Amino acid sequence: MREASLNAADAAAFIARLGEHLEYNINIMDREGVIIASRDASRVGSYHDAARRLISSGASVERVDDGPQLTPGVRPGVNLPIVYKSETVGVVGVTGNPDAVAALAYAIKTSVESMIELEAWKEKALKRQDSKNLLQNLLLYDDDAPRLTMEALSRKLGYDPCVPRAPVIIAPPADLDPADALAAVKKKGAHGPQDMSFLTSEGTILVFKSVCFGGEGFIERFEAGIREYLKVARASIRSPIPVAAWIGAFQTDLGMYRGAYRQALWLSERFPDPGSEPLFLFDHLLEFMSSRIPRSELFAALGSSLSLFPAGLIGELGSSIEALADCALNGKEAAARLGVHRNTLSARMDRVARLLGRDPRRDPMALDFMRLLIRYAQLQGSDSRRASSA
Repeated sequence: MREASLNAADAAAFIARLGEHLEYNINIMDREGVIIASRDASRVGSYHDAARRLISSGASVERVDDGPQLTPGVRPGVNLPIVYKSETVGVVGVTGNPDAVAALAYAIKTSVESMIELEAWKEKALKRQDSKNLLQNLLLYDDDAPRLTMEALSRKLGYDPCVPRAPVIIAPPADLDPADALAAVKKKGAHGPQDMSFLTSEGTILVFKSVCFGGEGFIERFEAGIREYLKVARASIRSPIPVAAWIGAFQTDLGMYRGAYRQALWLSERFPDPGSEPLFLFDHLLEFMSSRIPRSELFAALGSSLSLFPAGLIGELGSSIEALADCALNGKEAAARLGVHRNTLSARMDRVARLLGRDPRRDPMALDFMRLLIRYAQLQGSDSRRASSA
């Protein structure tokens, strides 16, 4: 950030507002002793000897008393240094009897110093936001972003590049501005100093949430930490409807953030209405990986097998296979999740076992094969629908 200084336009606007309520003349001088703002417009640009003398001497106040000793053109009053971070950056002067205007001069001095501090803070905030925007572009959109540049910029913003983080996409309610929602989350305290947060062009909030594992059970610990963060975040937004959230894989390398973000983005597109529960990539990893495989490879691996299944059967089996996978091959629990009798599910799986010669209830590889086959059939169906509507 540039060296703090008095801005002539801001000083003039300040005096114009203040002058509406005061009868005294007020001058603001820069560090060279030149008047940059005054109620007496004719004095702007002229040299103020007392101000320059005060800056040179380092005194805390310069009183100019009325009397025969006054140099022609010099008026009585009080001059005080304007200080920012222990450095004198200018002088404020109030014309009049020193005893009468001293208190006013000190009040104006404090106001001008506060104004400078506020402007410096705003400039710093803008520069930080510019840096964050640059970091966002490097992390998410620039395929050729130099690793060292990303790491240096993240450190400049106070982020440790080596901290594990996971991408969390949060969709605030439609009637709430994403920037306001993010500000509310930060204010609530859920947002830590190592959490990177960005606003996306899709109107969502992206947080690379720092995570801590601390020993065994790292997936469980990871998901529990994210759930706790989202619990606080959702409470801070105070939405009467569920706030959707999608979470990609955690990363320890800034170069992998782009891919992790795309994982969370894929989840949000695949499951646009997840309800109140956050969606983790881990729970949909096979489906995600199959969606990344080129169609030609999927066709070569699964096309002939799909042709051997009776028409419509794959569509009927999809929910049953997924329920069985989600319930760790527990048929009773899977049937309950589907809302069907256990014998109904068993009959469906018996049919699959006869077709494959392997039983997906007992053979994990057969189960994975069926899940991939179902996903491939769904992709084929999407292509067919797109083609017929073109």
